[in-house]
Amino acid sequence: MVAVFPAETSTVRLVSLATGEEIKPGQQIPEPYGHGQITYLGPTVTHEEGASEARPGRVAVVRYASPDTDWVFLPAQLNARYEEAV
Repeated sequence: MVAVFPAETSTVRLVSLATGEEIKPGQQIPEPYGHGQITYLGPTVTHEEGASEARPGRVAVVRYASPDTDWVFLPAQLNARYEEAV
């Protein structure tokens, strides 16, 4: 299981490069290698040295349905980018 930063406190959002629309946690997106759909779960969790609180990372966590497993992709692999949430 890959740690996912909680969506309700995340300060970043994943945005599609094709549409400019936000990709929200729980949303189905195309699998990067053309093998159907995967579910975007959110950004990874990071801990900066000396910081007391975790922060959202810049790597996307997704879930495959078969086999049921979590995986990580760089946003560019998902044709997306992370932006600061407003």
